[in-house]
Amino acid sequence: MIWLFLAQAVTKSPDEIEDIRPPVLGSPTLWVAVFLAILLALAILAYFLWPNPKPKIARPPLPKDIARSRLEKAKARICTDSPYEFSIEVSDILRSFIEQQFGIKAVHQTTIEFLTEASQTSHFDLAHQEKLRHFLDSCDAIKFARVAAGQAESETLFEQASVFVEEVK
Repeated sequence: MIWLFLAQAVTKSPDEIEDIRPPVLGSPTLWVAVFLAILLALAILAYFLWPNPKPKIARPPLPKDIARSRLEKAKARICTDSPYEFSIEVSDILRSFIEQQFGIKAVHQTTIEFLTEASQTSHFDLAHQEKLRHFLDSCDAIKFARVAAGQAESETLFEQASVFVEEVK
């Protein structure tokens, strides 16, 4: 039997085709590492090249800007509102401005209480205190004493409030 086997091995021709061999792949951990390295490189590239708009920080408007805006809106209504309504609005705008700007409780106080507190602070010099007193007295006369007023008085109140807002620091 050995002779038969040896004979067959010797008689086998060298031209015969061998069977297909499986493909040689590397270690599976090597392929996983390469795949993860490619993903990491793509992520880093996307991080630096992707547009990244930074949100702009919106600053709250300053009390002076709010007062200017409200006064401009009120100016458009000088002709349409009654002097009574206009004096209430302009007084409220100025009191709100002072309260926001200086922290003096101006909106919920009477004129006398407010002026007393304003005189005790260092925010207003004597000239500003006098302008403020004159403005508030004019508003109170229209609001509470029902003094006859017209468009000219409303324009005067508007001008006084605008000048006061612009002058104080």
